[in-house]
Amino acid sequence: FETTIRILGGLLSAYDLSNEVVFLKKAEYLGSRLFKAFDSKSGLPKGKINLSNGRSRYSGEGHSFVLAQVASLQLEYRDLAQATGKSEYATKSERVFD
Repeated sequence: FETTIRILGGLLSAYDLSNEVVFLKKAEYLGSRLFKAFDSKSGLPKGKINLSNGRSRYSGEGHSFVLAQVASLQLEYRDLAQATGKSEYATKSERVFD
């Protein structure tokens, strides 16, 4: 959650303000790694992800979720989808609203 809103969001904002492709490339690289957190049966993102191997797990005990984690990541992923032209970032992240 924190990495998505601060680092991914920051890279996307830097790209939007500067139009420098390097920021978009870094954002897509990070976003694609973080995006594996949405690989769950429910569509709700898992709160912890190992960026080196892509394994994810729930933050708390069992299958608990923090509302801010599951319902705010869509902003960054919608922006990433629009900037890259890869709609799956928006589509998959918005499954939490189904």
